[in-house]
Amino acid sequence: MKYLSESSPIIGSNIAVIIILALLTVATILALVVALCRYAEKKDAKKKLWILPTVLAVGFVIRLIFALCIRGYRPDYDMFTDMFDDLAANGVYGYYKGSATATLYPVTYFIYLIFGGLSNAMGLSGDMVGKQFLVKLPMMLADLAAAYCIYRLACKYFNAYVGYALAAFVCLCPIFFIGSALWATPIVFTVTFILYACYFLARKKYAATIAFATAAAFSSKEGIYLFPVVVVFCVYHFVRAIINIRRDGPSGKTLLSSDYCAAFTVPAAFILSVLGAYLIGLFMFAGYSYNIFIYIYEFLLEPLVDWSYFTYNGLSVYALFGQNGAEPQARFPAWVFVGIFLAIVLAVVCVVYFTKRNRATMVMLASYVLVTLQIYYAGSSAIGMVSCLPVILAAYALVRDKRLLYVLFVMGLAFVINSSVALASAGYMNNLLDHELDASISTLMSDGFAAVPIVFSAFAFIAHLYYTYVAVSVGMSGQKRMLNEAHGIGDSLKELFSAKREG
Repeated sequence: MKYLSESSPIIGSNIAVIIILALLTVATILALVVALCRYAEKKDAKKKLWILPTVLAVGFVIRLIFALCIRGYRPDYDMFTDMFDDLAANGVYGYYKGSATATLYPVTYFIYLIFGGLSNAMGLSGDMVGKQFLVKLPMMLADLAAAYCIYRLACKYFNAYVGYALAAFVCLCPIFFIGSALWATPIVFTVTFILYACYFLARKKYAATIAFATAAAFSSKEGIYLFPVVVVFCVYHFVRAIINIRRDGPSGKTLLSSDYCAAFTVPAAFILSVLGAYLIGLFMFAGYSYNIFIYIYEFLLEPLVDWSYFTYNGLSVYALFGQNGAEPQARFPAWVFVGIFLAIVLAVVCVVYFTKRNRATMVMLASYVLVTLQIYYAGSSAIGMVSCLPVILAAYALVRDKRLLYVLFVMGLAFVINSSVALASAGYMNNLLDHELDASISTLMSDGFAAVPIVFSAFAFIAHLYYTYVAVSVGMSGQKRMLNEAHGIGDSLKELFSAKREG
């Protein structure tokens, strides 16, 4: 297997890969716009059984090519191989040593038990492509599951052709496969769980929403970002169901109707989901602590304030002020900052949702919360934005406001360039072994590379401000800008940026 970059040609080949990823992003965006303008208003779109499997197969092949040629961001990739090695040496006993940021999260660990076992049984060492394949295979499958979820949403709220277009966009656009095929980050699983939580939220399935949100929270630290939205949605409908029960006095099977069931399913699902995540975590937690309160604190709460830098190569407001990789002062009030910020986000979600109480709007607010926390969270990283972008696409499939596409396209292109440059500047855009890498290269983008997160953080910050306006506009007034029928690239782009309002 030839490397994409080796020794002397590393700079040129890295630049070539970055340009290819950027151009592929632009090309898939244009193709999506053309497809949406052609099929968004099509009423008689019939499903064709061969299209979706073909789209998913092509998406898998593209991911496989990059996955086998680029090992990934070594600190993240090595967490998986270290887990494989620990499994071979110690079995399922005592993997967790007290640091959530230094190990895989419980749900991710549970997923990798079978793949780590296969790797060890097959005798694959750290320098074999087969082990690399087993590390990235679950991530690639998670991507395809995310594409299928967005397809289902689009089929329900648009039509089958738009579903195929959005699924193809997820399968082919680098926005959605950098995390799995190039970087190798556990956030890939988080975003898939988040998408399915949003899918069931839109269908008003409280138990499934809570279950997938819990799986997201215990798959990486970014998963807890969805918590404010799930709390608002479930608590509101829980209280409303209790009020309905007191008012109507139902009995028997009537209690299972949509007007009343939240009074039982919400608390039961929350308790069972946390217990389920705890039981899964016992596979990695054995020998350290069985206290469920310590378990929840160390995986859900402590990581929120356990950062070493004001962002690290990420798209955030701190990069704009030159704080990329800067260490926070010893007295920086981390808990106070997180508490106040989450309270503000919770208040925004409550105000917008309680005004309309629309489940489609709630998914849009979920994506807005995820983006907001990535932009303003002090501990964000270059790959963290991958948890937000697919959810914006899911929100578009539900809300159908084309302004969501503006946010997705700007942030997506900024993310692709920023994350691929971060990967290349650290010397990881290759298949080299750890001991073959240049030890003098820092993972932090510095010198000339330091301009990259600053420039693209500015684009992301402006896109977030615009997203704030869109979220309030759609949530409070209900006015939307929909895509009307158009053909060809030129007419489709004109339609994309036209100012016609509906609703």
